[in-house]
Amino acid sequence: MKTVVLYSTTGCPLCQRYKAMLDSQGQPYEERNTTENPQFLQELASKGIFAVPTVMVGSECVQGFRPNTLAELLAA
Repeated sequence: MKTVVLYSTTGCPLCQRYKAMLDSQGQPYEERNTTENPQFLQELASKGIFAVPTVMVGSECVQGFRPNTLAELLAA
């Protein structure tokens, strides 16, 4: 399986939808909550990303809520 990292923030409904999607597919993932640990924002900023939700699938990035794009990356 691919390495999946979900960058989220507390109270984000789109982040919750991504978590539900990944859980329903049985896809393991690491959640990095930027509210609980602001250092995760710095990780994103170092990649030129300034918004959540962001999902990293290996070296590929899905910014914003794009479930079809995420599904395609997971299936590839």
